[in-house]
Amino acid sequence: MNRSVIIVTPFFAPQNHAAVFRAYKLVKYLPQFGWKPIVITADTQYEYNEDDQLLAALPEEVEIISTRYIEPTLRGVRMALGGRDRTFQGLKASSSHRGASPVAGKRLLAARAYHYFLYNWLHRPDVYWTWAKSAISGAEKIMAERGIHLVFTTAPPYSSLLIGASLQRAGARWIADFRDPLAYTNQLSSPAATILHQQREIVRHALHHADAITLASSSMASIYRDMFGPKGKEPIFIPTGVDQSALEDGSPAEKSDEHDTKPFLLFAGEVLPEFDPVFWETFAKAMRNEAVRSTGIKILIVGTLALNHPRMMPFLHRYGMEEHVEFRDQLPQREIYKLLRKARAGLLVPGINSRWWTNAAKMTDYIGMRKPVVAVVPDPSEARTALTRSRLGVFLDGCLERRASLLTDFLLGTYQLSEPDAEECDRYTAHRQVQSFAELFESFSSQQ
Repeated sequence: MNRSVIIVTPFFAPQNHAAVFRAYKLVKYLPQFGWKPIVITADTQYEYNEDDQLLAALPEEVEIISTRYIEPTLRGVRMALGGRDRTFQGLKASSSHRGASPVAGKRLLAARAYHYFLYNWLHRPDVYWTWAKSAISGAEKIMAERGIHLVFTTAPPYSSLLIGASLQRAGARWIADFRDPLAYTNQLSSPAATILHQQREIVRHALHHADAITLASSSMASIYRDMFGPKGKEPIFIPTGVDQSALEDGSPAEKSDEHDTKPFLLFAGEVLPEFDPVFWETFAKAMRNEAVRSTGIKILIVGTLALNHPRMMPFLHRYGMEEHVEFRDQLPQREIYKLLRKARAGLLVPGINSRWWTNAAKMTDYIGMRKPVVAVVPDPSEARTALTRSRLGVFLDGCLERRASLLTDFLLGTYQLSEPDAEECDRYTAHRQVQSFAELFESFSSQQ
């Protein structure tokens, strides 16, 4: 019995962002369950920070095959023709990155024309279509040479689903994993009608024909049933889990800083433009309480500084919160885990009208670490359900006075938190995540 599986994803270490870690944790711990993961990924990543220690932490059984990817943009073409490194990491290293688009500085009309051309002609179905051909070739070679017939793809992007479908036609058993509900939200759908139709058909095909469907959020099962009907395999909900290293107590030898002694709430990730100010309005009112101010409590925001700082400053100026909020640039995940162990709570505060379907990466970490979560989230929502079941949610609901009273009680330690539900919290650990996938892989192996 061949106990190898091909893992297809353009997002992998050393990239250091949320889209990486579901597949990364699967690959990192899968050998403990007797499986060898072979990762097919893109040879160039254009957009994200990197952390080489992510690669160093992988066991020796892991094999990574990087196949050719040229981003279908001016930047990608210039680099492919021998131009200078214009990736995020390359520009950051040369101290010239300003978060600019490939047409920054050009006339607005030219910029609009450029983006129209990209989104209506070159992003079919997304920017990774240029990688799909090399990924398929690399995977087919592995399948033929080693007799491997199990393939796992994780999406987004849509191109991962095209790769999976192609490998299935070549004889593979295909597990299609969805981290987000593709073809459902504006952020994940093309503005061009013809491409959106193509994207929907790609998702429909995967749902109806993949040998198994796994979901990072249970709500996606209802979304896709409404969109495409009940055909195909019944989806399996497998939450992404917090890395096992995060569950270890911090070493006394860890370097201390001011956050060892001062209380803080942690926001980890990117502040999105669509976040509403409900939490910041509530926090400002709570901070008018002299007893709360005397605690020295602060908010620590950790994420891409070039994005988070300008997006947050209007809120902080409006509510006079500048002195109570600190920023740090993106950190390796292990450093975020250290901060979270010390934090009073994690923050999940996108707003009551935010993405109701998402199982946010930072929330799954909070639950797995059994850390209280101060939350402003929709009702109902995936986040509210998960936090309620784990008994970790401190929900700031209702009018401003009620929200501020709840937050004040929590900050002063008078809010009565229930004991976390151990079984529910364990569902959000990497061990349980990978165990669930390993059991699914085993079911296919037994059929060979």
